[in-house]
Amino acid sequence: MRKIITLILLFVVLLPSQVLAATSTSTVDKLFFESYKDQVKEVKDAQKKLNDILCTNVKALTEKSKTSTTKYNNAVKSKASKEVLAKAKAERDLDKKTLNSAKATCSTKAKELKKKSDSALKEIAAYKAKTVTSIKNHLDGKDKLTENDFSESVYQSLSEIESKFDAILESLSAD
Repeated sequence: MRKIITLILLFVVLLPSQVLAATSTSTVDKLFFESYKDQVKEVKDAQKKLNDILCTNVKALTEKSKTSTTKYNNAVKSKASKEVLAKAKAERDLDKKTLNSAKATCSTKAKELKKKSDSALKEIAAYKAKTVTSIKNHLDGKDKLTENDFSESVYQSLSEIESKFDAILESLSAD
C-alpha cells in the first residue's frame, strides 16, 4: 500500500512539473526568432513593389500611348485628311500594342518572382519549424546535445534562415 501511495504522490508531484517544464513554441519564437515576422513582412513589401521595379518602361509607354491617342482624337475632331488620320491611327495602335506587350511581360515576370519568393518563404517556415522543434527538445532535455553543440546548431540554423531571407530580398530587388 505504501508503494502505491508513494507512486501516486510521485505522479502528482512530478507530472505537473513535467508539464510546466515543457517549452512553448511562443517562448522559443520570442527567444530565437524575434525578427522573423519583420523579415517576412519585408519580403511581402518587396513583393508589392515588384511592379515599380520591373515595369519602369510602362509609365513612359503609357504616357506615349495617351499622347498618340490625344493626337488621333484631335485629328478626328479637326476633320484632318485621310492620310493624317491613317498615320495618327497607326501610331496610336502601335503605341497601344507596345504598351500592352510591356504590361503583359511585366506582369508575367512579377507573378513568377512572387511565386518563387512565396515558395522560398514556405521552405523557410518549414526549416524554422524543424529548428523550433529541435530547440524545444533541447530545452526540455530530450536530446543528448552539449550546450556548445546546441549553440553551434542554433547559430547555424539562424544564419541559414537569415541568408535565405537575404537571397529572397536580393532576387526581388534585382531587375
